[in-house]
Amino acid sequence: MRGRICHMSTLAKRFAAGLRRCDVASFLNIGRIYAEMTPLEKRFDMHIDLLRRDEFREMEFVSDLHKCVAFYLYLKCVANWLAKQDCGAV
Repeated sequence: MRGRICHMSTLAKRFAAGLRRCDVASFLNIGRIYAEMTPLEKRFDMHIDLLRRDEFREMEFVSDLHKCVAFYLYLKCVANWLAKQDCGAV
């Protein structure tokens, strides 16, 4: 489980770094996925709260972690595809 959490952390850091470096148009396009990303963030907030209260549910967390990693990998693929489209237009 620790390896999966580290993988998720790395993906999130890369996503954040990409947001800091992208141009305004790309940032606005990425903003369209906010509605899809919000439920995942709320689930992680819930897991953190459960951990603080010593009510952590490991299997539920692992399931949500898999979903979140899959979502960030999907975002990575979409970002790569968009970058190729932008480069082809120049």
